[in-house]
Amino acid sequence: MAKSNQVLDNLRIRFPEKKKFRFFFLFVILSFTFWIITKLSNNYDSSISFSITLADVPNYIVPKNTGSLELNTEIRGSGFQLLLYKFINDEITISVKDGDFNLDLAHVNLIEQKFSIQQQLFQNTIVKQLNESILNFEFDRLIRKKVPIFPIIDINYKLGYERAEDWRIKPDSVWVAGPSNIMDTLKHFPTQTFKKNKVDKQITQILKLSEIPELKPDVSEVEIIAAVNKFTEKTLETFINIKNLPDSLTIKLFPKSVETTFLVLMDNIEEIGSSDFLFYCDFNDTYGDKANSLKIKLDNKPDGVRNIRWKPKRLDYLIRQ
Repeated sequence: MAKSNQVLDNLRIRFPEKKKFRFFFLFVILSFTFWIITKLSNNYDSSISFSITLADVPNYIVPKNTGSLELNTEIRGSGFQLLLYKFINDEITISVKDGDFNLDLAHVNLIEQKFSIQQQLFQNTIVKQLNESILNFEFDRLIRKKVPIFPIIDINYKLGYERAEDWRIKPDSVWVAGPSNIMDTLKHFPTQTFKKNKVDKQITQILKLSEIPELKPDVSEVEIIAAVNKFTEKTLETFINIKNLPDSLTIKLFPKSVETTFLVLMDNIEEIGSSDFLFYCDFNDTYGDKANSLKIKLDNKPDGVRNIRWKPKRLDYLIRQ
């Protein structure tokens, strides 16, 4: 028994009690924490760079390379605030509504906005100095022109149904402002893609305009409307005419007619006849062509028909002596 007690006493001498060790470790951690808090609570002067976001941009310009704009300042604030400015709250908004855009480089007075800059910082932060008094940035001047709306449509109609008219678009055109290098090639303004399947009734849809970098349309959306009706297929036999045939020649065609197949509204099927189509061959196409063959072309078609197909595509001919 005495020997066991002696072993326990030796262990207590070698190793401190766990509770005392934990208390000591906690004391060190708390002391370090309070020291950090005390230091960060003190005010310091520091150089801070903020990224710039431009606001109130006039509608006749487009700023360029704005991602590299910075506001370099000398400010006084607590350690906590300075850390936040460096890693989190590092953005300042600058208004350019009173800027000078008469030259190729924009000039914005920063001194006049010192109060606005101060208002965007924490309450006890003081802006001691702005390292630059003028903000300069490149920009493109905008020109305006009116272009038609171009709806991007991806529609699958129900079997037997088709769009029965051209798209009605409201408004059908839009004023667009943008840099000259883009506007010179802008022929129309597209919408976002409209997709729909198994359509069998009138389409009425609001479409947003596509977002194109550096372009500013006056409207953001348009309405498209189109009637959808039931169509059926019809086939007719139509005679072929010859154009530019010399008066001194007589030719015989093989065949003399084409088989024309097309889609037409069910309500109009009886109104469409062979005489409503005009197919022809141009005899001038024979020059340089050794084969006695001519391409058959469509010269006229009735309103309201679509998906017109005909066969054959070419005909043969013989010149009569």
